[in-house]
This record gives sequence, structure tokens and C-alpha cells, in this order.
Amino acid sequence: MQHKKTFTILLFCYSASVISKDFYVAPTGNDLANGLSRESAKAGATGPFQTLARAQQAIRDLKKTGQFKEPVTVHIQSGVYPLQETLEFDLRDSGFADREIRWQSENGQAVLSGGISLQNCKLENAKVWGCPTTGLALYKIKYLQTYRTQGDIPGFQLYVNQQSLHLARWPNTGWAHIKLPLTEKSSFSVMEKLPQAVGEIRRGQAHILAGNDWFDQFIPLSAIDENQNQITLASNTTYPLASGRRFYVQNILSELDAPGEWFYDQTNSKLLFIPPENGEIKEIIASGLQNLIKIEGANYISFKNLAFRYSASVAISIEKASNLVMDEIEINNIGGRAIEAKNSSNITIANSHIHDVGEGGILLGGGDRNALQAANNLIHNTHIHNFGTIILTSTPAIEIAGVGTRVTHNLIEQGPGAGAYISGNDHLFEKNEIHHVCEQASDCGAVYAGRDWTYRGNIILYNSIHDLFGYGLKSVDIANNIAVYQPDGVRGVYLDDTVSGFSVFGNLFNNAGYMAIQLGGGRDNLIENNLIYTDSYALWIDNRPARAEVKTRFAQVNKNPIWLGKYPKLAEPINHEDWPETNNLQRNIIITTRPGGLSLRLSLPKQTNILANNLMWSTSGQFHIDYNILDTLTRRNGATWQDWVNEDVEHGSLYADPCVTISGNRAVFCAQSPAKHIGFENIPPDIGLIQ
Repeated sequence: MQHKKTFTILLFCYSASVISKDFYVAPTGNDLANGLSRESAKAGATGPFQTLARAQQAIRDLKKTGQFKEPVTVHIQSGVYPLQETLEFDLRDSGFADREIRWQSENGQAVLSGGISLQNCKLENAKVWGCPTTGLALYKIKYLQTYRTQGDIPGFQLYVNQQSLHLARWPNTGWAHIKLPLTEKSSFSVMEKLPQAVGEIRRGQAHILAGNDWFDQFIPLSAIDENQNQITLASNTTYPLASGRRFYVQNILSELDAPGEWFYDQTNSKLLFIPPENGEIKEIIASGLQNLIKIEGANYISFKNLAFRYSASVAISIEKASNLVMDEIEINNIGGRAIEAKNSSNITIANSHIHDVGEGGILLGGGDRNALQAANNLIHNTHIHNFGTIILTSTPAIEIAGVGTRVTHNLIEQGPGAGAYISGNDHLFEKNEIHHVCEQASDCGAVYAGRDWTYRGNIILYNSIHDLFGYGLKSVDIANNIAVYQPDGVRGVYLDDTVSGFSVFGNLFNNAGYMAIQLGGGRDNLIENNLIYTDSYALWIDNRPARAEVKTRFAQVNKNPIWLGKYPKLAEPINHEDWPETNNLQRNIIITTRPGGLSLRLSLPKQTNILANNLMWSTSGQFHIDYNILDTLTRRNGATWQDWVNEDVEHGSLYADPCVTISGNRAVFCAQSPAKHIGFENIPPDIGLIQ
């Protein structure tokens, strides 16, 4: 608790000698008042503002009249503040290093809402409710068209009692499955019996993972043929269709038949829904604004103890800003990403709670990759869960890009896709806890980085990654209309497609998926001092071709003096472009509970890589390894540990019981543990959220 308090004090407290200009906002205030007091005077001229926009204008007026001489604090009283339009901050709203502008809630949480409240709703029949929408202009809220989201469906979401509802769909739960592709990317037969899609399907849409378990998209429907049990899409999927793959269809009125579903009848200006089965209806909200806050080119602003709800797209959008702080904020019931900050520096998001968001949690990008100048962004002590509720894959809880962002002491859980994406350089991902992610995906990583030789200087340090299962297609029986899915294909740390120069040090992997660590052909990576407890593969290293664009980017930096000064390995010769070379794997502890003990799969050259001083153990008494030594053309599957040692690739490693107990995010070694013989350093216990 003391650490969290100290962090907050450093961010938000000033010395007693600093005098602040104060404005006040309250739901019961008046924008005609002066905003200078918490309570209204009887005459009405003195008292709080009613809206944040009015307080924003008051601060701008201070600047126009030359009165911005001290920090400004906007005291926002608890309650709900409906936003009629996006609150936009620009250079006019900036503070300075010694005169920050602070927006903070008091006496409870202040909620900034982009929602539209639906009134005069009533039962249409035994279970369907109807809400008139005349005058609400919901039709003006457009669905954002991208290569992953296409179709003429409502551009907003619906919430009843703060619970998200789903567009009317078939099947009501789970997935239907492709039987046979009829064309490569646009039509297919269906395993399950299609329903009678009564009425207009022009606005219908398929949510589909067309050819794999790691890329979903929304495609408009062209036709549903119930007689032939076939579906035709109005545009092509990104990947070719394949038998057994998952989909469902939505936004079809005739499928409004289950609790938690809704349909917007634009022709008759009515919104129809079946409420969730959890009691009295108290509140019906449609997300009305695309964004709640947009910050562009603004600096030295902080937000504290605020909640953000009901935006159809990104809740907080930041572009080319710096020195922004968001502390103790909550973001939920959002159609897109919670926070998206691009080309920005010194952005801090701390002690916050993000959940129930449609397209992921936080994106932070900034710094200068050409000059390797750090953005100094920070995500700290934040709980992110139930993310990716609309787009399931490639919408991680945390995504960092550019140069020099720190991600520390966060908890990421309960997500259909990846927990974190790392791209760029010199990021620190430290003391985070990640579990139960990739719940609807295979070929997916709790922490994913990939596809570039130049992403260097990144450190994955002292994290706890546990209880990962994944979800992927196992088998297809077309004749009997059966597609079998099972937990599969998730990685703890996924260094994909030749990504290089990463350090993975001191992490605790406890049943972290199909592979605890995968190194996909990369170079100059350090994998050291990790403790891996698994019933599957602890470590998987493979060789793969380096793509042309990877080589092009590499050529752009490997003669750059700035890059060579920071990453001298760029100047070292490459013996074979398609092999994992100059990687260092030392002082790791691997414990396998897998029957037969097959825990390692290594495809790498004997020369240039270092494998040394590791500690291996199998609870079954057997430890096996698949290996392919590329430069000696030696290949064996199911080899014993002694077979591997005899190849003279690994040096100084032991096979012995580590004598360790793993409980939560802690690992405790007994006094006689052989871990000390390999120089293993204890993993710090303070991983995850700081309470």
C-alpha cells in the first residue's frame, strides 16, 4: 500500500507554497455561474459549473486575459456528466511543468458518459421490449469500416443495467461451423442447420474466423440459402475459408429470440431488445459518441478518479501530446479501445481499472525510432480484464510501440486474445501478472512480439504468466458435420517471426500454455533465469526464413552509428539468415509434468548460440527432447537428456529436482535446492498489482 501512495504523491502533490486556481463542477451546477465555489449562493451567480466544457472554457479565458499564473484544479463533484459532444483538448488547454491543469473527481467518482438514455420503453410482446428512437438520431452513429469490420450495422452498442447486449444472432451462443468452402473467400456450406432468416438480411453480418484461430473479422452477408444450407458473403474474407472454422451471423431481426439480444429497427425508429435474465430494468443506454475525450497537441494535464463510459469507439484518443497523467480512472462499456495514445511522450496511466471494452485496453506509442529517443510513457498498477469483447484477436490489453515505454505491476486477465503486444525498442515489461488470456485463440501469446530483426533492447522481466489454455481446431469430420475444438496453441512469451534482441529474464511460467517460451528464428535474444513449470513445451526454438521486409529494415539501421552504439551486435556477421543465431539461453529452470517428459523442441545451429547452466527436471522421471542441430545435420525426436548432452551443444547444465514450491506469483526454494549451483537468482515476490 505504501508504494502506491508514494507513487500517487509524486504525481499529484505540490509543495504547500504553490497556490492553485480552483474551479468547481457539479451535476447540480449552472454554467451561468462563475464556477469558483463548491456550493451555490442564493443569488445564483456564485457556484459550480454544470459541465466540463464550461470549466474548460473558463481555463481558456484565464489564458486570454493573462491570469494563468499558477496551477489550475477543476474539482469535479461525484455524479454522472452526460457529454453532448466529444470533449476536445488542444494546445489552448495545456499547462506547463510548473502550472499543471488538473481535472479530478471529489467525494466519489465522476462519470463522463457518452451514452444516450432510452426512455418510454415498454413490452412489445411476452419477452421483447421496444424503445422509440425518434429524435435521437441513432442512425447518424456510423459503424466504422475497416478491413476487419465491414457492414451496414448500427454504429453503437446497447447496455441494459450497464450490461452489454449482443446484436440478434444465430446461433444464440457459441459458434456455427463452415462445412465446405464453395469459393475461396466468399461462400460456404454450413454444418449446422441454418434458420429461416425471415425478412431483410441486407444489414446482416458474419463474425468469422475464416481460415485460422487467430484472426477474426466482421463481413456483411449477401445471401442465406436455407434450402441449400449455404451462406454467401458480400465481400471476401482476408484468409481463405476452411472446413470446420467458426462463425456466427448477427443483426437479423428474425433471430431476436434470446435474453441479452437486441435489434435496431431503423425504418420504424424503434430499438428492440430482450433484457438479460437478471431482474428489473433500471437503465437502458446506447453509446452515442465515437470518443469521449480527444487530446491533440496538449501538454501537462492530469485526470484523477474519473470514470469513462459509453463510447462507440475509442474512449480516450491522444495524438502528439506529452506530460499527461491519468490516475485512478475507470473505463468500461466501450465499443473500441479504452485509451489510444499515438506519437506521444511522458504519458502516465496508473492505478486504474479497464474492463468490458470491445477492442482492447491501452495503446501507447511514441518516441523516435530513428534516433532511439525514448517516449518515457508508463502503464502502472492497472487492472485490465474482459477486453476484446467485440473483436477477439489482435486487440490486446496492452500494446506498446515506438521507443522506451515501461509497463509495470499490472494485472491482465480474462481476454479472448493476446495479453500484450510489444513492438519497437527499449521497452520494459516488468512485474506484471497475466493469466487466462488467448481464451478464444490459438497461435496466440500472453506477451507477443514479432516480425522484425530491429526490435531490440526490449526487456521482459520478473513477470508471472500462468494458467493459459488457448482454443483451436483439433479435427474436422465433414461427413458427420463435426468440428472439434480444444485448448491449444497459446504461448507465454511469443517471440515470433525472427524478432531479435529481446531479454526474457527472471519470469515465472506456471502452466503457461502449449509453449512457455517460443523463439521463432530470432537473433541475439537472451532467455535467462526463468522458472518454467509446465505440462507441455517449456521452450520451443525453430528456424524460419527471414522475410524481405525484415532484411530491408535491418539494412537501414545496421550501419547507423546511433543504432550501432546502442546495439553493437548489429555489426556482427550473419552466418545464415534463416537460422536462430547468437541467442543466449542460460540459468533457466524447467520442470515438466508431462508424461514421458517431452518438454524441449530445439532447431538451431550448434555454433553461435549459448545453452548453458540450465536445470532440468521431470516429475515422471523421464526427460525427452526433440532437436535438429542445423549445422551438423543431426536430428532426433524423443531423445533423452543424456542424448542431448552428448551432442555437446549444452554445457554445464544439470538434471535434478529443483526442490521448489510455486504458490501464486511466488517461488520458494528449499535450502538444499540445486538451483544455487547454476547461479539462479530468486524471482522477486512483488509481482502484479500493488494493493
